[in-house]
Amino acid sequence: MKFPQSRLFNVATASVVAFLGLGGGAAAAHTATVEAALLEASQAAREVQTKRDGLAQSLDRARLASGAANAHLSAEQVSNAVGELDTTVDAATAAAEIYSVVLEVPEAPFLTKTVDAPGVVADIETTEGQAEQATTGEATTAAAVATTEASADAEPSAAPTVTTSGATLDVASGTALEVSNVRQIDASLEARHAVDTTIEETVSEQVDTQVVADPEVQKVLDGEERNLEAVLQATAELERAAEALDEAALEVTRVADEVSVATEQAALEEAQDSLDGDVDGARAGLQEAKTVINAVGDDVADFAAVDAAQLARMELKAAVNEEVDREDVDALAAHATKVSDAEKLLDEALQDVRASHRKWVKAENKRIDAKNEKLKQEYEDAKKAAQAAVVANYRAAVAANQGGWSGQPAGVTGSNGRVVSSELCSLPFAPGHMLHCDAADALTRANAAYHAQTGRTLSLTDSYRSYASQVTTKARKGRLAAVPGTSNHGWGMAVDLDAASAAWLTANGADYGWVHPTWARSGGSKPEWWHLEFVAPGVADAQMPDEPTYLEHVTSSLPKSD
Repeated sequence: MKFPQSRLFNVATASVVAFLGLGGGAAAAHTATVEAALLEASQAAREVQTKRDGLAQSLDRARLASGAANAHLSAEQVSNAVGELDTTVDAATAAAEIYSVVLEVPEAPFLTKTVDAPGVVADIETTEGQAEQATTGEATTAAAVATTEASADAEPSAAPTVTTSGATLDVASGTALEVSNVRQIDASLEARHAVDTTIEETVSEQVDTQVVADPEVQKVLDGEERNLEAVLQATAELERAAEALDEAALEVTRVADEVSVATEQAALEEAQDSLDGDVDGARAGLQEAKTVINAVGDDVADFAAVDAAQLARMELKAAVNEEVDREDVDALAAHATKVSDAEKLLDEALQDVRASHRKWVKAENKRIDAKNEKLKQEYEDAKKAAQAAVVANYRAAVAANQGGWSGQPAGVTGSNGRVVSSELCSLPFAPGHMLHCDAADALTRANAAYHAQTGRTLSLTDSYRSYASQVTTKARKGRLAAVPGTSNHGWGMAVDLDAASAAWLTANGADYGWVHPTWARSGGSKPEWWHLEFVAPGVADAQMPDEPTYLEHVTSSLPKSD
């Protein structure tokens, strides 16, 4: 539906002129009253549109408030306020839907447009006041007659008495000047009619007539309804619509304000809590930094990393202790950012410290490995030299004691065949056999060499013999066995072996302090090819170097989590 802008202008203008025309009277006064009521209706329609615009603005504000509150709905007061806002917006929307079609009313043409005739403008501008003074019945008629008579008695003026039909004015009476004026008015109105026809066509294409959903109200706003009571009812309806929309807008605004206040308070509390959490975390970071820096000490590859961490720690501490306006959300956020940035710098500095410490650990262990390798090589060289010296000494002892061992070894308590068991050592390659400890060590080294050459171990048939065992052996072997208490088996200084083992030890035993005694050799006083004796106690202990104490690897001073 299009708003007939030019028609409203023509109808209003024609009515006003008719009211000023010949005869005046009750009909003219009534028309003026209707026109005044129509003016009020159009103003009421404009007010509805204004209130509707106000409601739209209130709803926009509510949307903004609700949107801002979304980030803070965890706060109970915000959630409750938003809930109330939703209810209020629903109610306001329902109110708006009741008056969903609202007229966009242009300014009343008969108040803003003029004709080129002296006095007509003034009369038109006072139409509303005249209409309000008009009444019905005899009073209306008398007023109209009085007005007519006053006009007839007055001097010629710019307010001729005319009647209208369409856009043409006819002269009922008047002077030549009045006729001239009426002709001017008629020409002007004809021109105006042409203009208004163009305006009406343009407006009909561009301006939608949106009215409160009531056919009677729409007829009034379209200028189709001339009944005063109907116009007044339409005006009242529009005023009710404006009031309802205004109340809805005010309520939406009020609740939106409550949401905004609750949101601002929640945002402030959240900013305070957030900053407090950041500060607590920063304090923990400060303690961690202190722990890390103290833990690594000087054990870093680059001392500049520690210096940078110390500086970053001081800056974070200063940020944590800085005063801030706790009632200013922006100040709280800015301070939280400052603390966060300082904490980030400290974290990066600590990472550099940790990396520098790990680099130092790696380099230090590499240095330790090199040192240990050197110690090991030196030990191996010393051991070889000592072994060579031991072999030389073993050979010297064997050369000096071709007849075998005689006497009680040094450091051995007890008597032959009754040596304290703790002074004897077992043979790892020959379970169940025991010897004097120096003899056991020397024979173990000889066995290692024998095994390297043959893949077998030395096979023993006899080693240390207790006194009782010597008695039994003597009884069994007769002259081939020594008198009990005189055998070198009783001191753990002799062994009996199988043929292969005896032959190898006879040939190589000098390097280990073992000798096949001359008396036991072929052609000796008591040949025993299986019997060999140890003749170099103490030689190995005096010559072999002590194994070095190797340096241990360093480990990180940082917690395992780092």
